[in-house]
Amino acid sequence: MSRIIPFVTLCILLLIPLSGFTADGKAPYFSAPYTGEKVQEYEIELPVSRYEKERFRIPADCGKLNSRLLEGSGHWGNRVERRLWMKADDDCRYLNFLKKYSRKASRDFVSNYDFYNASISDLPLRPGCDLDLLLRNPAACPPPMPGMPNFSMFMSSMPMQQSREEDLRDCRFENGLFRGYIYHTGMGLRCIRDPKAPGYRILSVDFADVNGDDCQDAVLRLVPVGRGARPSLLILPLTRCGKDEKFFLPPGSDYPRFGPAPE
Repeated sequence: MSRIIPFVTLCILLLIPLSGFTADGKAPYFSAPYTGEKVQEYEIELPVSRYEKERFRIPADCGKLNSRLLEGSGHWGNRVERRLWMKADDDCRYLNFLKKYSRKASRDFVSNYDFYNASISDLPLRPGCDLDLLLRNPAACPPPMPGMPNFSMFMSSMPMQQSREEDLRDCRFENGLFRGYIYHTGMGLRCIRDPKAPGYRILSVDFADVNGDDCQDAVLRLVPVGRGARPSLLILPLTRCGKDEKFFLPPGSDYPRFGPAPE
């Protein structure tokens, strides 16, 4: 047991992502391996062969890291070291995603929104499928997009118990956490919160124009929480063209996928 706890702690620290760009375009922050300290860069030593290790400074050495991964170096090392390879690769690829278009967007309807307390009704329940189709014929919706959160999985198809109607609340995150069940009622989407239910936790919110359309986008990084949830890292890029509109996926962008979380 004494060996398991430190390893679980390490895995949690390795999952902590970039804190990301601020709305005014300042440099992003990273979470340092092992400590979770908020830093603008970090150094990491990784095995590149059975007997050799190499030091990388992230993000300055992202190009060199990618070259070593293409050479097959990422499979060297023990379980922790392979997870470190994955963490550094995730950081580099995510940073490249945010910085793909360097010009500052002139239209911005996202950075003033409080995503850590976001209303679920403002977000796409299932990316690629609107609410009307999801309610009329869920089978007609495309399957959930890999690597993106799927809020429709929390929608209940069972009739609500009369005794629980008084528990209905607005569907929203609270300080970055949502756990509960979603119901579609005459009042729109309503929720019953349950601290033991599955849900999502928002780890970071970043701002950048990820598809070059001169419109600012928000990028949420989340992990599933709850019994049986595998702590895989998910990404949800969002944009909108007016302050009172619902958010949708920025069109014409390649969304990065991240390595699996440690078992």
